[in-house]
Amino acid sequence: MTNMSDFRPRLVGKNSRLFLLILSEINLVLGALFFVQPDSAIGLWPWPVKALAVRFLGATFLAITFGCWSALRVKVWQRGKILILVGATFFGITSVIAAGTGLSQTAGPSIWAWTGYFLVATLGLLAILNHHGWYRRPQDMIGLDPPWKLARLFFRVQTVAVGVFGSFMLFIPELALDQFWPWDVALPTLQTFAALFLATCLATGWASLQTEKARIRALLPLDAIFPTLALLAVGIHWNIIRT
Repeated sequence: MTNMSDFRPRLVGKNSRLFLLILSEINLVLGALFFVQPDSAIGLWPWPVKALAVRFLGATFLAITFGCWSALRVKVWQRGKILILVGATFFGITSVIAAGTGLSQTAGPSIWAWTGYFLVATLGLLAILNHHGWYRRPQDMIGLDPPWKLARLFFRVQTVAVGVFGSFMLFIPELALDQFWPWDVALPTLQTFAALFLATCLATGWASLQTEKARIRALLPLDAIFPTLALLAVGIHWNIIRT
């Protein structure tokens, strides 16, 4: 007997939605605490950071939160799958950074709790990707909207920018810190920011190739929240940037 679901677009499954909801709430709490009360949250991060960097981390966690919410809202897997890939990329890179930092003599014991969290998030998101699959089936075909030329151009420029800067920040952070990063941060912190840059690079590169506007709209909250909050954090701590 043929299952009716064989003729319908694949939706984000119940267990996957539950995992995304839990992940979003954890990141919402972390992001709000780190961004609103950075001085109180400094001690939670496993290596030395300052208030501005903590706010940037908070903006990152809140961006992940909005990405999870967008994936839950769109429901259709083919519209939300890129958000899962973005999260898996960010948490995967960050787990490697945290584990590498944990092997140094200066890292505290809490580094392994953070590494465990990042790893669990990575594996959970990869499991969702594996369960639902990446490629479209015939019944997953999406609509063909008129070309959104301005959005495509914007995403292509953004892809190049975050890809280049993120690669420098991740692989040669000393050079990035010396050449273009505007204030002094620990190298693992800069690499953590790079993880979001490179995850965003995947998302915007994918968005620049899409023809359905609904797929692009699903990405916009994630793409907008980090730079908005990052600029706000820079404004609050402008004295640090200026010096």
